[in-house]
Amino acid sequence: MSRHIIETDVLVVGHGISGLSAAISSKEDAPELNVLTVDKSFVGYAGKANKGGGHVSFIPDGASEQYIEYHTRNLGDYLNDQDMLRKYAENTRKVIDRWESWGVNFVAKEKPFDSHPIIPWKVMLVDGDVMIQMGKHAKKIGVKSMEKITITDLLTNGDRVVGAFGMSLLTGKTYVFKAKSVILANGNQDFSIMRMWASAKGDGIAAAYRAGAKIRNAEFGSFFNIMQVENNQVTYGSEDCLVNSAGENPSTRGDLDESLRTVVGGVDLGSMDSILMYMSVRDGKGPIYENTAENKFPGSFPGRNLMFLGQADPPFARPYSQKFWDKLWNKNKAESYKDDNPLKEVIPGVVAEQSPLYVDHHMRTSLEGLFASGDICANGSSWSGAVPTPPGRNRGSGLIHGVFTGTIAAKSATDYAKNAEFGSISDEQVEILENTLKSPLNVEEGINPRDVIWEIKNLMQPIEYTGYKSEKRLQEALDYVLEQKEKLNLLKADDPHGLSAVNECKSHVLCAEMFFRASLERKESRGWHMREDYKERDDKNYLKWIDISNQNGEMTLSTENVPIDNYKYKPE
Repeated sequence: MSRHIIETDVLVVGHGISGLSAAISSKEDAPELNVLTVDKSFVGYAGKANKGGGHVSFIPDGASEQYIEYHTRNLGDYLNDQDMLRKYAENTRKVIDRWESWGVNFVAKEKPFDSHPIIPWKVMLVDGDVMIQMGKHAKKIGVKSMEKITITDLLTNGDRVVGAFGMSLLTGKTYVFKAKSVILANGNQDFSIMRMWASAKGDGIAAAYRAGAKIRNAEFGSFFNIMQVENNQVTYGSEDCLVNSAGENPSTRGDLDESLRTVVGGVDLGSMDSILMYMSVRDGKGPIYENTAENKFPGSFPGRNLMFLGQADPPFARPYSQKFWDKLWNKNKAESYKDDNPLKEVIPGVVAEQSPLYVDHHMRTSLEGLFASGDICANGSSWSGAVPTPPGRNRGSGLIHGVFTGTIAAKSATDYAKNAEFGSISDEQVEILENTLKSPLNVEEGINPRDVIWEIKNLMQPIEYTGYKSEKRLQEALDYVLEQKEKLNLLKADDPHGLSAVNECKSHVLCAEMFFRASLERKESRGWHMREDYKERDDKNYLKWIDISNQNGEMTLSTENVPIDNYKYKPE
């Protein structure tokens, strides 16, 4: 078989914002080391950072403790690793200064937006060319990159990761990457539902799990936004002007159980909007509409300047982002506002943001030689507690978290690589991985992987399965995932892109199984994990993290107590 062998000191998997941050920081921290990045996409265009709002949140100097207490008590619901949360809160300003040195231009840095009525949480902006500038800087300082290559698996020698295995999407040739240390920064799992986040396929999560890495907090991968039915785009501000078919605002229903009264809408991105919409439809009062005549957000100051819902004011102009969002906005306006009816049907849209790869405070996974940064481990580090992360109920935390963790992973990975030798790579392991990867080419009457992905998407979207959970519905969902799992050996492919789709399909099924198994295990309501059959938070039995591991091919769950006695903030 045609196979290329590439050797590098530090291998970074991912060209997104955290991957480039890790690569740049690695080269800055250890110029003598060879640093290589690999991704399916091109440098400067990968990931989600250049497709969103460009919000960069930070905690002002001297305000970190107020932020930590508020987040722990009101958002993370005491499932936070408070030490990691403190490390994040105390370093956002330092990270921004380093980030700026890479050629990134910040808008509103001198006069950032006040983004919260209680905590001193600020937001500034970056333009849509942020990844291009970072890519240029990475190349300038000597970071090497390889594009259009999908990394499907990690190579191991015992409990140590010694490299990675992948394939060219253009030629189908396979690659063996020998590395002293590996940083996984290729994103989380968003189940391909919402367009803006469709690049997050969970490949890295699945590869790490298969290699034996620990998974944590998989049950919190169900972040929802509200989207318009006609265009599947997020409709900002609609949470404040919802109306059901009975003319009622579902957010104000009076029979809501007291235990479920978390933040509804607003700056903290509460999960209850989607559940209340579901309850209205369940009670025969659907569909749900946005009353666009009452939605004042698109023309407001934050709407114009933070969300591109109109032309930005001159001091906040971002030409690259404005061009992208103008096209999107005009397209949506033409499709969604084609009549004078102010009521536009909306539904909860699953973004998911499942990010459960476990890392410690130094971004080390449970496997020697393997590190991670960015979205792939945002919940696995537990800094944000019981909420899907990003955004961890803080808009703008995704970008800064990606850069912050990238710099930490770089320091750990380069320190390790400086003192390590290349590990031995098993030819037998590579042979097995290559045969597994390419076997769908030999399936003649098989199943299209996109059909299975479609089934998983349709399972993850309904609120009753992923937003408002119960034992019966969770078991139904898990059983359905296991039915899809039985189809994986029947998947077919015709070319390298088809083989990549097969790998993505396996990642979708695996991550869905993780989500439902962990959700069944957590028999309480905490943060965004809402159980209809266990409506109370149970600190006695579930102030603990749920871990998942691969034990000889079987998905095994265990728990670890949150060391709450060692933390400053405790449940009252």
